[in-house]
Amino acid sequence: MPVVPRPDEGVQDNGRMLRLANRLGISRSLLWALRTEGEAAIVGWQSRWWWPARRRLRQLRQQRELLVNVGSGPFVIDGFINLELRAYHDDVVRWDCRRSLPFTDASCAGIRIEHFVEHLDPRDELPALLADCHRALQPGGVLRIIVPDTARYLRAYLDDDRVAFHRLAVPDPLPNDLPTPLDIVNHVFHQWHEHRWAYDWPSLSWRLQAVGFGDLELTTFQQSRLPALAQDRDEHAVYSMYVDAVKNVT
Repeated sequence: MPVVPRPDEGVQDNGRMLRLANRLGISRSLLWALRTEGEAAIVGWQSRWWWPARRRLRQLRQQRELLVNVGSGPFVIDGFINLELRAYHDDVVRWDCRRSLPFTDASCAGIRIEHFVEHLDPRDELPALLADCHRALQPGGVLRIIVPDTARYLRAYLDDDRVAFHRLAVPDPLPNDLPTPLDIVNHVFHQWHEHRWAYDWPSLSWRLQAVGFGDLELTTFQQSRLPALAQDRDEHAVYSMYVDAVKNVT
């Protein structure tokens, strides 16, 4: 089962980021990007030169039939290899997941990516990661992607339907920092400095097909072609899209 962090962790981190950005005289967006690139550089150096990290990665590359949780954050799942840039948990393997995975070809039975794809650059990072997932999966292996379902928000916006927004876990009345329906929609696309792109079924399926996945299915909460991958987080259920992509058996 996923390990759930304390509910105040994200609030505290955002508060620290705001105070530091104000002291430096830069935006939180820039500070977040600099922080991420710095941590990625450290993890990359460790994977090449730090003996404990190199040994752990070498052991991973000798394994087969892996179940992988990409961009896990603190929500690690038992029985999975949990990959994350930041050391949220002892069971996390630190890796920059934006472009690649640390596994040999055809070594993974299943890969799940929950609410991480929307954080990636859609032109450079996402195509590289999806292609590497395809490489790392064994024939018949399943990639499960979970993202905010932008189509639901756009339908609510076009219908000017506050009830529909409320069903998507949007507070009613709207929060002070997102005071209009368009602010809510923009938050799906950007989440301030964190999200890079938004997806619906046609846009995500096109990108999966572009890297070689041919067998795609729009699934639902806790339902997957590979049941082990369907350990979906409850709080994402009301506004998420669930997609399974199977690597063809050749």
